[in-house]
Amino acid sequence: MKSSLKVYSFLFLLGAANLGLAQNDYFFNHYTFNPSYFNAAWVGNEKQAFVAMHHRTQWAGYDASFDPEGAPSTQLLSLVVPTEGKLSGVGLSVSNDQSGPLNSIQARFAISARQEFNFGGIAIGLSPAINIASINANYRFVDPGDNLIPGGSESQFKPNLHASVFFQSKKEYFIGAGAENILQPKFNFGTDASNTVPLSYTLMAGTSVGFARELLFKPSILIRSDLKAYTYDITAIMEYQERMWGGVAFRRGESISVLLGYSFLENNKLRAGYSFDYIVKDQDAKQPTSHEVFIRYNLPSLVFGGRKAVKTPRFTF
Repeated sequence: MKSSLKVYSFLFLLGAANLGLAQNDYFFNHYTFNPSYFNAAWVGNEKQAFVAMHHRTQWAGYDASFDPEGAPSTQLLSLVVPTEGKLSGVGLSVSNDQSGPLNSIQARFAISARQEFNFGGIAIGLSPAINIASINANYRFVDPGDNLIPGGSESQFKPNLHASVFFQSKKEYFIGAGAENILQPKFNFGTDASNTVPLSYTLMAGTSVGFARELLFKPSILIRSDLKAYTYDITAIMEYQERMWGGVAFRRGESISVLLGYSFLENNKLRAGYSFDYIVKDQDAKQPTSHEVFIRYNLPSLVFGGRKAVKTPRFTF
């Protein structure tokens, strides 16, 4: 009965999710394995240090109207470390997003503080960042001399800030919310245009339901909005023995996806996942498939501000 209640509560949240969001930032299907890049408050939630890498090729084979051509692609490298003391965790993420002539790099430092209660833990997080945008292209345009078209190569550096909260219950469900691009950095590249990275919001929620001794059902939802438009990702993953997983996902206005993964080494230290997207909307203007690879390696002995407890048959030190 309790497991059914969890699922019904999750579906109710899903039904209430139709508020509003734009896809201004990159995204990954395996977001539940590393939410640190959009929710700094989550850092330290697992009490497990790790390094993670994501690579995504969007619309594989896409042919754009500028040189160099090529499909959009995104890479993300993250380091997350729990801490002892007043802070619960720190993290560092570096992302690289290539979309035709525009290359966007962002470095984020995440810091979180957590308070435990009888019903669960609540954390708040801040993530100061640096956005670097570079443009280098030869456009194939109709109107030469348009002063909104940048010429040559240029890079611009802008500060940014993200903030978030995260709640993890004692009963295996979680919810997190965040504000992205609070400083709304602007990049004009020497033109009359004002390309502002808009303030946007994220809402993430999910749970874990055991159907058998070694089988876990993990539904989740991620909503992204700038209060003018919105999108959401609905994901359902089935995990066996905490070692292998498979699932499906749906992204509003974009695609349906299949996720597969397996954990290697002792204590599942190394996780590797792959996802395949099939585009279901505006396929004529895109390409029909996208691909993503995810790798995560746990660092169980790494903790800042103290030593991680190691248990033996006789002592804990």
